[in-house]
Amino acid sequence: MRRVPVIATIRDAYVFAATHLGGVIGLIWVPMVLATVMGFFSFQRYYADFSDALASNNAAALAPSLLMMLCYLVAAMLLQAIMYVAVVQMALGARAAPAIAHFAFGNLEWRMFRAFLAFVGICLVVMVPIILVGSAVLKAGGRAVDPVQMQLIFFAVIALAMPRFFALLPAIVVAETGPVLRRAWMLSAGNFWRLLAVLLAIFGPILLLFNLLEAVLTGGGPQLSGNDPEQVRQAVMQLRHVLPLISGLGFLISPLIVGLFAGASVSAWRALKDEPALDIAV
Repeated sequence: MRRVPVIATIRDAYVFAATHLGGVIGLIWVPMVLATVMGFFSFQRYYADFSDALASNNAAALAPSLLMMLCYLVAAMLLQAIMYVAVVQMALGARAAPAIAHFAFGNLEWRMFRAFLAFVGICLVVMVPIILVGSAVLKAGGRAVDPVQMQLIFFAVIALAMPRFFALLPAIVVAETGPVLRRAWMLSAGNFWRLLAVLLAIFGPILLLFNLLEAVLTGGGPQLSGNDPEQVRQAVMQLRHVLPLISGLGFLISPLIVGLFAGASVSAWRALKDEPALDIAV
């Protein structure tokens, strides 16, 4: 059983992202602009409708914005597929940086989108029963459902699924032709903790910095949990107020996130396939 070299994989990811940051920006800026603009208007509408629903005590008023958010999430996955296919090809040495911009949607992008969608489906299959059972137990005990607890369940399921299904997904989509998630599960066997360490080293510092900046912008972080609807409504409106800054910040750090994840996925895939590594620093 082959093992993922944790330190070498993390090093490869950061070297690739640092040395090819300009190329990554050239490959993803067009779909990233589209995703950022759609996300901004979708969240702005959702926050406004959520505030109105709390003020009027009418949850049905959220239906249009929830549908809009669902459409945005599907479109965002399509755009992410375009970005990751191109950047993974660069990490594999099969593509050079574009002269100005890149935007294409073909068989590989469609395959990447389906893989993303399947990963989300696996997470939901695990997550939804846990949330439903947990909510029923809390209500039976006379306790209100805490949104913070629901968020913790969400992140726990994602953290458990990512090392086995998601860490190798971009590289497998581009470099192989078989079923993606099945292949990711087989290839990552015995490497859960190693891949989890790689993912934490890649995403952890960026997410920590992003959350700290968000807390500063929102004055210590909005209190979205609690029994006071007015307090929750004020927190939501605070999020809406800083949304332009948060969207801009997300846009700026996206090339780094995509470059790091693509570089790590390709490096780990090569190690598990026992293939010679390219000098991705060139």
